[in-house]
Amino acid sequence: MIHEIVLILLVGTAVLFIISKTLIQALIVLSANTLLLVIILFFYQAPDVAITMAVVGTGATTILYLTVLRKVEGLERKTK
Repeated sequence: MIHEIVLILLVGTAVLFIISKTLIQALIVLSANTLLLVIILFFYQAPDVAITMAVVGTGATTILYLTVLRKVEGLERKTK
């Protein structure tokens, strides 16, 4: 039962990612999607892969994307 709920939420976050209007919204939804994938990996008894994906997919990737967005927005302000 809980597997089905998590899978439905996973599909929902994928759709939200596609229809998100701003890059920040897309980044937040992508992080939520990764966390749902981590939960699924725990269900399949792969905690080592889940922990790695949580650290890299949710943590490092989100920080990297936020840094890049901040730099790009800064460059756009300087050129205007």
